[in-house]
Amino acid sequence: MADTTSRRPPSFRPGASRAALVGVIAVLVLGGCAQAGSGDPAEVGAAPTGAAPTGASPSGEATESAPADAPADDLGPSVAWVDEGRTFSLTLYGSSSCPPAVDAVEAAGTDAVTVRLAPVDPGPCTFDYVPTASEHELPAGVDGRPVSVEVVSAAEGVEPVSLELP
Repeated sequence: MADTTSRRPPSFRPGASRAALVGVIAVLVLGGCAQAGSGDPAEVGAAPTGAAPTGASPSGEATESAPADAPADDLGPSVAWVDEGRTFSLTLYGSSSCPPAVDAVEAAGTDAVTVRLAPVDPGPCTFDYVPTASEHELPAGVDGRPVSVEVVSAAEGVEPVSLELP
């Protein structure tokens, strides 16, 4: 009768193959957390706070990277009522590990609000582009309709973005 027991080569060690697998996984996971680009705090997260949405010029016209029928506001800031006349949501795009944050919401008239963004975290941030929504109270005295919302970046040289709450 033939010998059916399995024999391992003398150099086979189960722990060594597991250790190699864990090493490969660690390199892949940590590599995904590395920050791409220059790391300059003025550049990190600057696009969502004041630039035109990807694929559109400030006027909403298509650029080389997007077709003319692409919605201009898909990847840019947006506002919506949560409780009309009382609270609104502001959606900004940026890194999921260093999301853009609101520093202040101020009345700029009876039908206008200025939202000032906090400085961008200069730490290592993931190189992704995800939405972050926040809810804010409408400042006292803002009771006109529609409400103009101007989003002002803390970064120098970034143009404010104008939005509207109907």
